[in-house]
Amino acid sequence: MKNKIQIFFAAAAWVLTVLVTGCDNNYDRVFNESTDARTQAAVNEQTALLTSAPNGWKASLLTGSGIRYFYYFNFNADGTVSMLSDFNETTAGTPKSSLWTVKTLQTTTLSFTTYSYIHLPADPTGGVNGGTDGEGRISDSEFAFAGTVGDSLVLEGIQRGSRITFLKATAAEQALVLGGRIKDILHYGTANKALKLSLSKDKAITFAFNANAKSLTAQYVSDDGTAVVNNKVSYVISMDGLVLSQPIKTNAGSVQSFLWDADNSRYYAEIDGARKSVDVLTDPYFFKPSILFSSYIGTDYLAVRIPFDAGSNPLPGQSTNFTGLWNTAAESLQSGQYNLTLSDIFVIFDKPGKKMYVVVTVSRGQDLFLCQYNYSYAINASGKFKFTYTGADENGDAIANDMVMILQHFDNETFAGEYVGGGVELLGGFFSQESPEFSFTGYLTN
Repeated sequence: MKNKIQIFFAAAAWVLTVLVTGCDNNYDRVFNESTDARTQAAVNEQTALLTSAPNGWKASLLTGSGIRYFYYFNFNADGTVSMLSDFNETTAGTPKSSLWTVKTLQTTTLSFTTYSYIHLPADPTGGVNGGTDGEGRISDSEFAFAGTVGDSLVLEGIQRGSRITFLKATAAEQALVLGGRIKDILHYGTANKALKLSLSKDKAITFAFNANAKSLTAQYVSDDGTAVVNNKVSYVISMDGLVLSQPIKTNAGSVQSFLWDADNSRYYAEIDGARKSVDVLTDPYFFKPSILFSSYIGTDYLAVRIPFDAGSNPLPGQSTNFTGLWNTAAESLQSGQYNLTLSDIFVIFDKPGKKMYVVVTVSRGQDLFLCQYNYSYAINASGKFKFTYTGADENGDAIANDMVMILQHFDNETFAGEYVGGGVELLGGFFSQESPEFSFTGYLTN
């Protein structure tokens, strides 16, 4: 038995030798080069690729939080890279130089080795990019080469799962980017508080931008005419303007993108073959659905929140007079005996009880206090509000002298309630009929 086993293994070894020897002349050896040589060849190949774009690269960074940023890169053989980004107006208009390298970690990897515009979405400090503390916008500064899709080069973030896609820029695109095209497109949307696209004589869409979230809020009257739609969509910046993640559809037209009118420095949209300009909203714009604002307040919307920064960042529809009175009240509270900071004001409606409450929130250090003023109210046939003061709680009495210049309007005047366009959330405004200079606007809450 032992001899049979020895003969079997000897025969098997002879067959294997014949097979290997016979195939040797036709076999392409995989391991002719050492591991180090193959690794260096991959590094050299990707380095050469990145520096091969004479006009630089357009790039789109998709973060783990779903936000997409535009970048322009020009990689140099000396290990420096010049970049621009639509992260903000500074990054879109001022080129930033950084160091870069291609190296091998688990795979061939592009690393941006000095803090630059590519690091801003990845910064874990939420205040830098509008993300959450500890995560930022969930992005990377090191990217593995993942392959190509058509003419595009795709890289995947090493740690956070972001993705960046490169496409070689043309000479014309390079000139536009370096000439400020991305900054101009970004500026028009973010520097203006509200924009309006007129669809017809009595129909319009208003827009407000949230630059940190790369989103905009579109508001318009619903197709059935009964309510106001508050539609948030994300956008990406291209060389030609803004592309929306989904179209804004109304019965008066559909908008998929805002194109850039370089001659007039503004957006426009093409709807059914017609070119319509997107203009800065300078005066309050009121939506007029068939069901009056007064019918929804106290039911669908329980309150109007006037935000804490009303004195420095007034909402559309807020009058200059109200801004001044707000700041006067804030200064009086701060310098008064309680050393209080004025925060949000809530105008709360109890429709069944026909009661309205003005709740002023103030703070001192970490402590927050509520100061309440009570009113009854009536609504006339045209939907206008008349308030009657019925008293205050103890905290309200304590700061009544500080708030009197604002509160006196509630007890003496009639107000028209309106849907005000141009907010990042749906806005409700109250406009004094006796004192046209006094009006305030707040976010509708439920």
